[in-house]
This record gives sequence, C-alpha cells and structure tokens, in this order.
Amino acid sequence: MKRNLLVTLADNNYVEQAKQLFSSMYWNAGWQGDYMLLAYDIPEKDLQWFRDKGILVRKCEPILEESEARIGHAPLTTLCKFYLFTPEFKKWGNVVFLDGDIVVRGSLDTLAQAEGFAAARILNLARTLLKGQFQDPNKHNRCLFGELRRRCDLNKPAFNSGVMAFNTDIISEDDFQNLKDIFFRFKDILFISEETVLNIYFYDKWLELSQVYNICPSYEIYHSECSPDDLKGVILHTYSNFPGGKPWNPKSPLNSEWKTNLNKADIMDIANPQPARKMLGKQEEAEGDLYLKSLHKNNLYKYYRYRTYYKIRMFLRSKRLNFRRAVRSSYQNLLKRLSANL
Repeated sequence: MKRNLLVTLADNNYVEQAKQLFSSMYWNAGWQGDYMLLAYDIPEKDLQWFRDKGILVRKCEPILEESEARIGHAPLTTLCKFYLFTPEFKKWGNVVFLDGDIVVRGSLDTLAQAEGFAAARILNLARTLLKGQFQDPNKHNRCLFGELRRRCDLNKPAFNSGVMAFNTDIISEDDFQNLKDIFFRFKDILFISEETVLNIYFYDKWLELSQVYNICPSYEIYHSECSPDDLKGVILHTYSNFPGGKPWNPKSPLNSEWKTNLNKADIMDIANPQPARKMLGKQEEAEGDLYLKSLHKNNLYKYYRYRTYYKIRMFLRSKRLNFRRAVRSSYQNLLKRLSANL
C-alpha cells in the first residue's frame, strides 16, 4: 500500500470513462500512489479489467434507491462520493478524487500534498456562489431555506466536487452518516445533489485549489479562442454547458486526446509509473489561476452573451419542470378520484 490514493467513481455507463481517466493519470501525471475505482452497479466481468491492472475496486451500495422523483440534476450514482469520507480511507495519507469526465495532462503532486480539504471554486456564472447550488426559493420550501440561511451565507463561493483533494486526518467516524443526514434533510432544494451536500458540510472549511486543477476546457476555449493544445489547465474537466460537451463526444475538441488515452489503457503498468509530462511550480499555478479567473472579465461581451443564453436555458428548463409537475399532480388527483369512486 502506498501513501496516496487516486479515486474515481463509475457505474455501468462510465466504465470506458474510468479507463481513460486512469490512463491519462498513468501516462501524463506520473502518479506514484495507488489507484481505486468506486464501483456502482458494474458487472463483475467489467470489474476484472481493473483488478488485472492492479487497480483497487471498492463496490458501493446505493445511498438512495432509484426513484421516479429526481433529486438535483446529477445522477444518484454521484452520492457514492460520500464513501470517500469513511474510516477505511484513513489507510492512506492523502486522497485525490477525480470525476470520470476528466482528462489529466500533468502532475497532481500539489493535490497529493493537500492539508485539510481542498477543491476549486466554480467559475460557472450561475453556480459560482453557494446559492447557485440550490433550487429557487418558493412558498413550499421557505422553511428549509430559512434553516439553510441560518447555517450558511449563500453569497459565499461554492466549489466543484469533481476534483477533491484531502488529507485523511479530516475523516471522522461520523462523516458518512452526517453527509447522508444533510442529503435527506435538504434533498427537496438540492440542485446538484452530492456537490451541494459537500458544500454544506465543508462550508467555511475548504481550501481553494488553483483553477489549473479543475478548468472546463470549453470555458477557456470559448473566452480565449485558444487551441486545445494551448489550454492552461492540468485537469480538464468537462462539467459546464459550453459548446463541445464531454470528451468522448466526437465533436469535442478533446475527443482525439481522449481516445488516445483510452486506447493506451490496456498497456498501463501501474507498478512502473511514467514520468509526468508537465509539472507546475507555485508561481505557474498562481499565474494560471489568475488568468483563468479573469477570462470572462476580459471578454465581457462573451460573458453577457453566455449569461443571457444560460438564463434563457434555465427559464425554459423551469417551465418544462413546472409543466411535468402539473401533469403528474393532475394524474395523481385523477387516480385518487377514481379510487374513491370504486
């Protein structure tokens, strides 16, 4: 067992994505620690590939069974990130977690040296503050929002849970249960499910990582008009709504790189780490962070064009959701009346 642990999470739909992530870490990051897959509902035959590569597999029981009513817009699989904060992970000194829609281009030694809990601030315009992690307030959820505001200042920055780095000294026996308690308490107003819960739990306790360790590539390309080869990010995380989509999408500017990493997954030998392709010093991390945070400010016309597009998109989404709720409510009322007349 090594000192540090790299973890990703996958269900049956993300097996190839997990392979690509581990491959990009192996070939580009020079990772010296252990590798682990948090596996949710993946057939044993698919898990064997990871075991044969020396990748640890930790099967996850569902925290919430699949239900008709969606909670937030993230799949329920993502709730398995809560398992990271169970005492079994204290066997390692530091844990680095990466989402499956990530491409890694360089060393993550900075993340492996994190003290406390560290993550990168969200640059997405609608979610950069904590209030963007929740559904809109209304008369039905007024009490929950009142309780939430007594607990958190919703105008403080929020972090993205797709990249997390922490020293396992922060883990306590109660963390897993406490995270579940927050989820079930506020589930009716959560927007991103597990990310929102983690933001509540680590409120005022998280350290900010440089944006080079969690940048949406399409955000940088959109604002700077750079080529994919010139991106500043070390961790390219396709979490936003900018054009291009996920890297396995044939139209993505990262598709060729993603496929190359996936094709090289079969020849990984994690017992023999490769040298890192890129290593950033503290000054480079700070300069990259400032540059990436300033992009939208330096391109205000693009900023407002995207903000207008995003508001329209969210407005239409809200209308569709309200229509579905109205149809569901009418259908349920009809069933009740029919049952009463039988």
